[in-house]
Amino acid sequence: MKRVIVVTGASRGIGLAIAADLAREGGRILLVARDAASLAEAADRVRAAGAEPVLIAADLATAEGRAVLVAAVHAEGGLDVLVNNAGVEIPVSVLDHRPEDIDQEIAVNLTAPLQLTRALLPAMVERGRGCIVMVSSMSGKSPTPWNAVYTATKHGLVGFTASLDIELQGTGVHAGVVCPSFVAEAGMWADTGIKAPFALREVPLSAVTAAVRKVIAGQAEVLVTPGPIRPLLALGQLFPGLAPRMLSMMGVLDVLRERARHTAAGRG
Repeated sequence: MKRVIVVTGASRGIGLAIAADLAREGGRILLVARDAASLAEAADRVRAAGAEPVLIAADLATAEGRAVLVAAVHAEGGLDVLVNNAGVEIPVSVLDHRPEDIDQEIAVNLTAPLQLTRALLPAMVERGRGCIVMVSSMSGKSPTPWNAVYTATKHGLVGFTASLDIELQGTGVHAGVVCPSFVAEAGMWADTGIKAPFALREVPLSAVTAAVRKVIAGQAEVLVTPGPIRPLLALGQLFPGLAPRMLSMMGVLDVLRERARHTAAGRG
């Protein structure tokens, strides 16, 4: 049986890499993004990888856009995997955030994946199989200064997914989250042209796509980082006051501050 897979934010970057990787097993992949022209280019790569792409140009930040996607899924007769990948990042200080920036990040990063999950989950549970994959970030596991609003949305995804997965026990459907660190080659971080902190380094796109496969196979959470990070995260939970010092020692604060300056300057 051919799987039906939805990948949001699929026209470029991490989303396109995920779609192309999952396409190797065939099936139908619904590629979702706002820009129709970029989707057409993405479709060629997915088709070449072995799957039948269905293009859905929709703004998932709106109820109307989400309704378009839900209708397309129903037209396919069911869904096996939903990859909630679409995201917006505006890495500036809270003082430099505009009210509309906050609304946009929450709408795309948090409201859209929660609403899509709620809309598409009942049919998956009824069929007794399926997987919800949330693409969060290491910002969803750790403080990320000069990117606090984005961090809030990613923490929200991590908490929602962990809670949902417990609710789904025994249904045949599960939910899991992927938390990439600084991704090389493509994506929001790669677009900045800034090097990752010396203590963390960048991770390849292939590590992110492998993490998505692990979640589909049943893992609840995959942290995509160059080395063991959970002990540091645990230490930060035990002693929250250590977070600024730890981030500084790892070179994270300098990099994030530099990116915020770069972003703010570009916005005028």
